[in-house]
Amino acid sequence: MPRAKTRHEKSTPDGRYLYAVVPMEVVDSLDLDIPGIEDTDLHPVTSGQLAAIVSDIEQQTLRPERKLLSTHSKVLGHVMDQAPMLPVAFGIIAGSEREVRNLLAEHENDFLTQLRAVSGNVELGLRIRLSDPNAFGYYVNAFPELEAMRDDLYREGEPSREEKIELGKRFVDMLNGFREETADRVLAGIKSVASQTLVNEPRNESEVVNLAALVPQKKVNAFNAAVEKLAATLPENFQVDVTGPWPPYNFTHLRIHFEQEEEEAAQGAP
Repeated sequence: MPRAKTRHEKSTPDGRYLYAVVPMEVVDSLDLDIPGIEDTDLHPVTSGQLAAIVSDIEQQTLRPERKLLSTHSKVLGHVMDQAPMLPVAFGIIAGSEREVRNLLAEHENDFLTQLRAVSGNVELGLRIRLSDPNAFGYYVNAFPELEAMRDDLYREGEPSREEKIELGKRFVDMLNGFREETADRVLAGIKSVASQTLVNEPRNESEVVNLAALVPQKKVNAFNAAVEKLAATLPENFQVDVTGPWPPYNFTHLRIHFEQEEEEAAQGAP
């Protein structure tokens, strides 16, 4: 005979892992037949005009392991292909469905506004980078002013530490100027096919442009064509990469913060 469950044991987990927020109107047509984190089923939690796509979970925290990140990403892509959505960052867990409903109710107007802004759009990444492994050497040869400064400093032997620092500063200034000019050219070239753009900081010396673009789904091919046209105007040492389509991470901002539900209502205290 199976033993009875204690008051602290649950037949199903209380926790809900969040993937995305979608309009309530699309819920009935969504295909959620894809495994979630830890192979759990997806289901919607609804409130007002919104629904959150969630799955049950027992853990309260998750490590960003490759398998889990991949599952999260696959779920987002699956939902994105079917409906407007606001993607939730990896690892957000609510203590209960009540917390999820409270979140949707509290931010309903904001979430609806963001959904309207990204509806029919996808995010594409665009990066331009120098393929030459010696970035400093390349730019010294590309910028005559920098080359002349370098030659003057080394003409009579090893320059001082201060002179090297000054040369480094000049290199950074010229590189930043080149990046800004290139980014402006890119933005001008894609403005007719992008709803919004966001220029991010380059990640290293080789990267010239790193931007995200919110692009109407019907204009993705036009965006790629515009990028190819831009790429043809760059020196052969530069590589242009387009990534995506992605959920609109850079163009949505979900304010999500869960606190434990007052220690289960003060452990049942009146």
